[in-house]
Amino acid sequence: MATLYVRDLPEEVLTELKIRAARNHQSLQAYARSLLEQEAATPAIEDVVARIRARATARLSTDEVLQDIDRGRRHE
Repeated sequence: MATLYVRDLPEEVLTELKIRAARNHQSLQAYARSLLEQEAATPAIEDVVARIRARATARLSTDEVLQDIDRGRRHE
């Protein structure tokens, strides 16, 4: 396991983190670790967009999409 030190953390931030940790019945260390683990487990938006683009197979222009929407509205 690695060790991470955070320098120059504003006192109000530290106080808030301590409050949140206490509310969760966790030590500050356990609370901060869980936040960092969650952040690391969440995919970056760039990666999500890249995966979506890789899966996208439809090649429609904006005009084609708008025309289809208009056609659908006329049939309601």
